[in-house]
Parts: sequence; C-alpha cells; structure tokens
Amino acid sequence: MENTKNIKAEIITGRVIMVWVCSVICGLGYIISNDSDNHMFQFGPNEDLFILGICIDNEPKYMVVVSFCFINSIIRVTNNYVLSAWITHNVQDKKYDEAVNVYQSYNLSLIHIVYNWFDFFMYMNILMSQIDMLLIEVSADLIITFFLTAYYIRLKQIKPIEIFEIPCDFEEL
Repeated sequence: MENTKNIKAEIITGRVIMVWVCSVICGLGYIISNDSDNHMFQFGPNEDLFILGICIDNEPKYMVVVSFCFINSIIRVTNNYVLSAWITHNVQDKKYDEAVNVYQSYNLSLIHIVYNWFDFFMYMNILMSQIDMLLIEVSADLIITFFLTAYYIRLKQIKPIEIFEIPCDFEEL
C-alpha cells in the first residue's frame, strides 16, 4: 500500500499542470464558441489551410501533412526521451564519472539542437494553421510517449533471476 502522507512533488506538479491545461481549454472553448468567423477551428483540407505558404486544399496534400506530423512526433519524442536523456545523464552529469566518447558527445548534442530548431520551426507553422493539426500532433505524441514509457518501465521491472542468487537449503530436502 502506498504511503499517502508522502505525496511527491512530481505528482502534485502533474496534477497542477493538468488542472491548468483543462482550465485554459475550457476558457478558450467558451470564447471560441462565440466567434463564428474563426478559420483556425476547421478540420481537414480546405482553401484556408496554409502551411509554409502551401495551400492544403486536397486529400493527398493533407495526408502528406498528417504523415509528416506522425513521423515527426515519433522523432521528437525519441529526441527528447533518448538523446536528451543521454546528453543529460552521460555528458552533463558531473556525478557520472565514466569516460564518454568526445566525438559521439558533440555529434549527438549538435544533432539534438539542430533537430530542436527544425522541429520548432515546423511545429509552429503546422500548429498555428488549424486545430486538427494540433490534435494530430498531440495524439501522435501521446501514443509514442506511451510506448516508449512502457518500454522503459518493462526494462526496470524485469530482472533476470540467476540460479546462484536463489537462497536454497539443500540439506532440508
């Protein structure tokens, strides 16, 4: 049974963030529902949907954008959870005293930063175009994050049992 007296800061932080997000969504939903001239809240390809100056007015163009969003979300999550974590724990952590490959450290750090700027540029252009793009991005991020988190949790939960570590008193047999 969990000790409910010791609620950790990360649990409180997570709940505060979710209350904030839900409050903002409800507030914006109310404001937007009263504004009928808003093109941001359309769905699918249409003549008002422009990304990087390209009109996304048919299904093939729209599917290219949706595919890009999904693939880029996979890359974004792995960049944040794998590369960023590796840089933080292996390069920047002063307590980590094992030698690191200098070339690999610079290579991965620079790839991480270049991708972050590329992603930011594309992300802003896509997200600011239409609400369904935001929903696609969020959905893809949630799916990929779920699978990556499940992978890491499985790594921590499965511990191989070695026969020599099993306490056994053969004399009692």
